[in-house]
Amino acid sequence: MPWHVVNDPLEQWQALPAFMVAEVLFIGLALLALWHARERGRTHQLVWLGALVAGTANDLIFMALPLVDNFWHSQATIMLTPRLPLYIPCVYISFLYYPTVAVRRLRMNALGTAALTGLAAVIFYAAFDITGAKLLWWTWHDTDLPVASRILGAPTSSTLWVLTFAGTFSWLVHRVVAGDAGAEAGTLTHRTFAKGLAVVAGLSTILMVLQITLLQQLDGGAPAYAALGVGVAIYAGLAAHGLRSASPGASAPADRGAFVGVVFYALTLAVCMAVFDPSAQRSTGTHQVPGPCYVEAQDITGLTRHEFLCVSDYDEDFTFDCPAAEAEELVSGARWYTICGRPHTNHRVWMAGVTGLAVVTIGLFAWLFGVRRSRRSSSGD
Repeated sequence: MPWHVVNDPLEQWQALPAFMVAEVLFIGLALLALWHARERGRTHQLVWLGALVAGTANDLIFMALPLVDNFWHSQATIMLTPRLPLYIPCVYISFLYYPTVAVRRLRMNALGTAALTGLAAVIFYAAFDITGAKLLWWTWHDTDLPVASRILGAPTSSTLWVLTFAGTFSWLVHRVVAGDAGAEAGTLTHRTFAKGLAVVAGLSTILMVLQITLLQQLDGGAPAYAALGVGVAIYAGLAAHGLRSASPGASAPADRGAFVGVVFYALTLAVCMAVFDPSAQRSTGTHQVPGPCYVEAQDITGLTRHEFLCVSDYDEDFTFDCPAAEAEELVSGARWYTICGRPHTNHRVWMAGVTGLAVVTIGLFAWLFGVRRSRRSSSGD
């Protein structure tokens, strides 16, 4: 495949301008989180490094297994492999680190902390999931049932994955560091740090898959709306129970540095949806292999999907008819070719969804990071 580790930024901007914004955004968020972790000690550093290792391993695992290989990232300015952009490990750091450290401030029990972290991660990630799918930052397998049920273009299974993966990650971190006397002060022992890193890297994906496997039975074997609804309800119940015994430090200062990063993130995604035209995005890179139509294969759930992309009969938010692009013959079996985004069919609905999620994200993390509490305290004084 004609991929490059570093692609020309000017060419990238001409082809996928919104994607370049996402790259800079998430790399910046990961660096802010690294600074934040260095300032707050080894517990936060464990969360940051654990998010990087467990998240990247999860992406590589799902790329490597043919039966769950159902997504393709666009080519970014910096690529680590033909299919893994540098910004993707930064995405994992962002949606695992910020919710995990924010919820830990409430000092709840392990299950309550995990559940609320999963829910906070869903809110954090949802706008990215909608925006990225619409602006061609990646594409999904056309007929794979686990990604067939969607909300504003984002598969319900993706949301369920975020819920269970982030919740599991938080639970594992909490369980490992709970017995270390230096956890609250951020001075974990080297043994606890190493154990924590090994545990989150080795078990996060496995425990996530177990949860989704159980929940997807509610939809006949492929995760859809029932699985997501029940999963969210269970996590919400556990979070509500945990909040009853929460004991946030009354004198703990508001964490404005991390909160500013979350605000900038949420607003940037809303601006991307408002400003960029999906039909102006052009992605040349790895995509689902086109081939004979309606050739059946089984996915990891045992359900049937079409093995190849049927170029004459597909239902995705991209097209092969790319304006202002050189004519390209699409060869059956090709893994590397060019696609372009489709124009909005209802921009107001997508805009309302992303903007609403941005507002909820900012409000939720203002509370979790103590910004609202500190403002009320100041007003009371």
